[in-house]
Amino acid sequence: MIKNYLITALRFLKRNKLFAGINIMGLSLALAASFIILLFVINELSYNTCFKNRKQIYRVVNHYVEFKNTMAGTPFVMAGALKDEFPQIKYAVNVRSMRGFRLKLKDEFIPVRFAIATDSEFLDMFGISVSGQKENILDDMTSIVLSQEQANKFFPGEDPTGKEITAIADGEEKVFVVKGIFNDIPKNSTIRADCFINSKWSLNSINQNFKSNDAETNWHFNFWTTWVMLNKDADALAFNQQFRDLEKKTYGENIPYNFSIQNLTDVYLNSENIANSGMQGSIKNIRIFSAIAFLIIVVAAFNYIILSTAVSTGRAKEIGIRRSNGASRKSIRQQLLNESMFLALLVLPIALVLAYLGKPYAEDLFQTKLLIINSNIILYIIIFIGLTLLIGLTSGFYTSFYLSRLNIINILKNSVHTGKRKSSMRFALIVIQLVIFCSFVSGTFIIRSQYKYALKKDLGFQNENILLFDMGRNFQEYSAFISSIQAYPNVISAGGSMDALPMQDFISFMLPHFQDKSKDIKMEGLAVDYDFIETMGLTLLQGRSFSREFGSDLKNAAILNETAVKSLGITDPVGKKIEEKQIIGVVKDFNLHSIRTDIPPLMIDMTDQYVQQVAISYKAGTLNTILPQLETEWNKVAPDRPFNYTTIEELIKNIYAEEKNLSVIISVFALFALLIASFGLFGLTLYTAKTRTKEIGVRKVLGSSEQAIVYSFLRKNIFMVMIAATLSVPITILVMNRWLSSFSFKTSIAWWVFLLAFVIASVVVLLTVLFHSYRASRINPVDALQYE
Repeated sequence: MIKNYLITALRFLKRNKLFAGINIMGLSLALAASFIILLFVINELSYNTCFKNRKQIYRVVNHYVEFKNTMAGTPFVMAGALKDEFPQIKYAVNVRSMRGFRLKLKDEFIPVRFAIATDSEFLDMFGISVSGQKENILDDMTSIVLSQEQANKFFPGEDPTGKEITAIADGEEKVFVVKGIFNDIPKNSTIRADCFINSKWSLNSINQNFKSNDAETNWHFNFWTTWVMLNKDADALAFNQQFRDLEKKTYGENIPYNFSIQNLTDVYLNSENIANSGMQGSIKNIRIFSAIAFLIIVVAAFNYIILSTAVSTGRAKEIGIRRSNGASRKSIRQQLLNESMFLALLVLPIALVLAYLGKPYAEDLFQTKLLIINSNIILYIIIFIGLTLLIGLTSGFYTSFYLSRLNIINILKNSVHTGKRKSSMRFALIVIQLVIFCSFVSGTFIIRSQYKYALKKDLGFQNENILLFDMGRNFQEYSAFISSIQAYPNVISAGGSMDALPMQDFISFMLPHFQDKSKDIKMEGLAVDYDFIETMGLTLLQGRSFSREFGSDLKNAAILNETAVKSLGITDPVGKKIEEKQIIGVVKDFNLHSIRTDIPPLMIDMTDQYVQQVAISYKAGTLNTILPQLETEWNKVAPDRPFNYTTIEELIKNIYAEEKNLSVIISVFALFALLIASFGLFGLTLYTAKTRTKEIGVRKVLGSSEQAIVYSFLRKNIFMVMIAATLSVPITILVMNRWLSSFSFKTSIAWWVFLLAFVIASVVVLLTVLFHSYRASRINPVDALQYE
């Protein structure tokens, strides 16, 4: 039976080469595009599935009660307290990345990007396989465990276990002993590690920064990530409730933090509202890209149905003869479904090759590596083959169901009146294809408009000809370095700050309302040095800026923005006290962060401890002159620190890179959708021209012009585009308004985006059908009347 179906399918495809060719091209492109998207989606959804104990592993998250925000940072002491208090915990460890950690290779210290300070239990918790010492491997302060990649780098061709290696840790040169080698952690993991050292190495930097000696026991230093592994029978929800007892025991009645646990499987895709969460993906992007893949598949499936119904009339007699010879409706339906699935499977290898060839270009689009992860291979195979068979099944369902129900007597009498019904069906499917394309195009223009709006918006500070130089943490000679920069002839001014504008981090605190002391206002802070306000071009509305002429400014002065003055209920703010600081000025509101967020109440004060960034305002066109001078000066004062800089234009572009990439991705897949739909229109027009050959001959004999015949072909297609463009408007507005709602400052949806989508669709559709309609109009009436 299967052999018979296969032979019949091959014969049908051989007789209908155009039908087969167009469907193969359309399905190949659709599957290839979908495979690329699904590769991205599968990889994103597979994060942290590589850990065997993932369902028992949780991260402790910290809900700041007063600020009403959530962070991943917890105290160092948390891990030990949890082990002591809760018997359902099998392991509990704290983790902190070691900044500035370097290992010595020959005579050079090489930076290690992911040096992790933690405990031995971390390796057991995450099931990280280690060669060498098996128990308590990190208990010694001189212990270090290297990844296989780092071992090959620093000890090529040898086993480093038991050997010494020199490192820079906490700014000092130390000698470590390699206690073991661990297998490189899979790429689809939020855990990144090049080496592990004892957790107490992370304490000293916190003690230095806060001039304390109790980082190991302080319950307010939330700078570590705490991981716990519960016993298999433990109830995570009940455990969350038990945190309340620990909080009361630790902080008393006035609890500043509420702790809870988040499962490892949720860390990557469900941490959008958790600050300092580390590596994370976007569930929003997964939904968007999955929807795009679905719509591309829908366009290809509709193409198959459109062409199948167009050529089905030629199969009616074949089906009638088979039915008269005893074939059941079920067997006819099965045959047609098998033909559809056979065509889809025929396309599968072509689609895989196209996807492989297109993967490098897709990586540029998605701005990420589309890795083929070994642990996901089975999943790739199941989903790719399953999707292919599903397309074949759904595409062939309508045709098989419809043709199998035809009346055998009417077929053999050649009196099957189905043309109008099938034509209406094809009309509807083409309109849906064009709706998808028009929605893609108008959506792309709206996203692009928002991106351009973000780049051109007046942010309230200078966003051109500003160089942002990153000095790193704890650089004590920053003041002399900034003074040397200001001496350059092409530098207008330079000022230091803790973070660059627009800020990507948040510094929050609470201040009491001036009128209602029972009401607290959530504020944000910006720590700056002299000349930063002038360098960034912030507008001073009242009072003065920070000045070296006033020695008290460093410790006792603050500047508020307009929103802070209103939120705090202050009248005549200059000269008033806020906490221990005097308000010396008010600046005009500016976008502290990206335009995704509102302008917050802001207090700007001075710092001489946390200056990490230098903003340099330079004369237009002199950047290439300044950079070599800056690098020379930096190498003099900090030869051991990297030379890192960016321009403010590049920083702003990077902040909105997601929007730019999304507009490009949607536009590319809109092109795919239109190309696939054009294949169907091309084949349908050719078929229609053939079926109307005799009609065209009669019309020409009766005096119809070539222009009138061409117009008769084009009129219906233009009508379809008009309907599709109209239907796409409310759909696009609904979807894009939802997308734009994530921005506090946004562009409006302009009418021209819909007009442009209509024009593009019209041009492509007309060009697609024009060739065959023109050829049909040129046919000799004598030949046309002899047709068939």
